[in-house]
Amino acid sequence: MATIKKDTAQDHLKRQRDYVKERQLDSQREVAKNGAGSGLVDERMLAETMRSVRYEDEAHAAGDLIDNAIEAGASQVHIIESTGGKGQAVTEIAFIDDASGIEESFLPHATKWGGSSNQGQRNVFGRFGFGLPSASVNRGRKFTVYSRTEDGAKYGSVTVDLDNLNFKGHSAQLPEVVHEDLPDWIAEYAAETVLGGPDAVRTVVVWSKLDRLAWPNKQQSTNSFRQHLGITYAGWLDVCKLFVNGQEVEPVDVLFTTPGHRYYDIDGFPKAEAQSPIEFEVADENGTRHTVTVRFSLIGMDAHNAEVSSGGRGRPSKVRQKIRKQYNGFFVTRHGRFIELAKSSTFNWSVYSRQVGVAIDFPPELDDLFGVTPDKQTIVFTDRMEQLLEQHGVFRAIKNLVKVISDERERRKAEADALRVDGTDGNRPSEEAIAKALERDYRRTRKASKDTQDEAQKNFDKRVKEVSKETGVPEEDVAAAQQKAAADKPYKVVFEQQTEDDPFYSPTMIGSQVILRINTGHPWYREVYSRTGADQAELRSALELMLWILATSELDAPAESKLFYRAERRDWSRKLADAFDLHPSIFEKGGLEARDEFDHDNGFDEVEVDDEEA
Repeated sequence: MATIKKDTAQDHLKRQRDYVKERQLDSQREVAKNGAGSGLVDERMLAETMRSVRYEDEAHAAGDLIDNAIEAGASQVHIIESTGGKGQAVTEIAFIDDASGIEESFLPHATKWGGSSNQGQRNVFGRFGFGLPSASVNRGRKFTVYSRTEDGAKYGSVTVDLDNLNFKGHSAQLPEVVHEDLPDWIAEYAAETVLGGPDAVRTVVVWSKLDRLAWPNKQQSTNSFRQHLGITYAGWLDVCKLFVNGQEVEPVDVLFTTPGHRYYDIDGFPKAEAQSPIEFEVADENGTRHTVTVRFSLIGMDAHNAEVSSGGRGRPSKVRQKIRKQYNGFFVTRHGRFIELAKSSTFNWSVYSRQVGVAIDFPPELDDLFGVTPDKQTIVFTDRMEQLLEQHGVFRAIKNLVKVISDERERRKAEADALRVDGTDGNRPSEEAIAKALERDYRRTRKASKDTQDEAQKNFDKRVKEVSKETGVPEEDVAAAQQKAAADKPYKVVFEQQTEDDPFYSPTMIGSQVILRINTGHPWYREVYSRTGADQAELRSALELMLWILATSELDAPAESKLFYRAERRDWSRKLADAFDLHPSIFEKGGLEARDEFDHDNGFDEVEVDDEEA
């Protein structure tokens, strides 16, 4: 039964592809029959000017050819490179697909800017017919298109060479169709690697006279192509497989929440956490309503710092961290195809937001709302789009997730601070220093005030009862153990996560042990204490010593003075909180975001320093 069901599904998918291919051919025949003019370009310089269309690299340019193939019903697209010369540099790049093929009468028109059988319709990807010629001259000065629409048929081919255009006046003429076989290096690859063999091949586009390659080395090019295409077409690889120099492209979800995608599951590390998506409807210019979907992910610190082995070629790579650094913003996809990373001016995309994935997907009918350019490389958030995101709680959701990340980082810092011991016998240097300083000052064992001693004894008795109840150990045994611990460590620093409104430090005694509690939730901790790195142990200890003096002075004071100390400590804490909240934006040029970047890049954020920044 399962086999029959699978066969039925495959037959249904085949019928869908056959239908798409036939409609594509019908549209091509119609344009070839009724198309206006025969000029490739209207002005002599237009072809050269189109070389400057904004493609970051050859993988971005290749996207337009892949879009065309998928729209025409392709189930596979292969990108292969020919090398030669010194260092085996890439000399030609070919794109092979098994889509509908291009009708021979339409083939010259396919090389023309604006020569689209879509005729401006918003279908899946393309619309204006600028993709193939713009992408093909962006990295080289010559391209050839081979195509056929039937198995075993001879290929028709057309070639555009910017150095040898056929002009009549100021207008370059469309190339003439010739019939020829595929180049040997492409035919051999098709026979060995293309699914279905040479008969499955319909269209091949070859870029040559390459003079603007971002990746002239084949190995580097292969890796870069696969990474970019895996991200760009992650939502389409189950429809159309992509291959680069024989290696299949794996899908990559930059939010790391799609099972089966690359880096979703990394051995030994936790996964990213998918959050509830937000969906809302928007009307296009005709009043038809369409759905915009916003996905979120929360990438905890351990998940963010997940490492993948480099195969013995160096230190493991923190791949999620690198990808999130590159895609820190709105990851915008159009019908599942990645367009561009967009950043709203109303939100501060700090280093903390790298651990919050946000992806927006919309249909082609909403191109105007998202400001999509003809080259499908740019997104421009309109005021209306900003309002919709605010109205439907998208910005609020991001801020809440960033707060979760911020709290986790602060907690981790506090835990690291509590574990950091640089003194002898497991004591912190400030704990040793305060004991010696007080002994030297008083020339006797320090003695707290009567009120403090009474309170210390109550705290001790309470602690003994709590430990005895939790462990089942008799109270007298617990008391003896607690007294020994206090004798071994009479002064102890403790880090506690409290609120910003609580004092930045507070002293207490439990029996004979004096405890200095440092509030990790207070801006003093964030802006002063936590900025001292592991190589500044002496400065950190000096800050603790300053607090020790204030703390012991308060504990030793008589009842009236102790009330004064406590009131002052709360007042100091409040004023410090207000001042340090303003401090980064006033003192640092570039404001809070610049400070976050500075902390991250200089290792203050010890739990995350990526490979490039280390």
